[in-house]
Amino acid sequence: MTHRHLTLTTALALALPLGGCGVLDRDQAPVPMTITANDWNGWDPDHESTETTTEVEAVEGQTVRVDDGLEITFTDVGDDEVEIRTSDAMSPVKEGGGIDLTTDEMEFTVERGSALELATPTMDAGTTYELVLTD
Repeated sequence: MTHRHLTLTTALALALPLGGCGVLDRDQAPVPMTITANDWNGWDPDHESTETTTEVEAVEGQTVRVDDGLEITFTDVGDDEVEIRTSDAMSPVKEGGGIDLTTDEMEFTVERGSALELATPTMDAGTTYELVLTD
């Protein structure tokens, strides 16, 4: 076998497993998602929140900027869940409204049938994001 054939054979052998694990498989249809951003201010009791709604199609590897601030990258896209990575640390909003002010979490999963609510981990001012898979 010549060096050229050996290189080609090696490249093909390495590429085949990638297709089976989804790395090269781009057959997943985009998944519609609604992202609603609400800003808040802990200093001003008269602050009126500005709500911004963004409709996106989640495609693996794609990054979207929401509300001129947070970037969200779709790291894994399936029909029933979408895994995301945020550009900044965010806190999942706990039942009852609490957040973790010390979080460094940047990877989350949005599941069909339930909203994922993320908040800026601060008490001063920030934004709450609600992500929902839509039909």
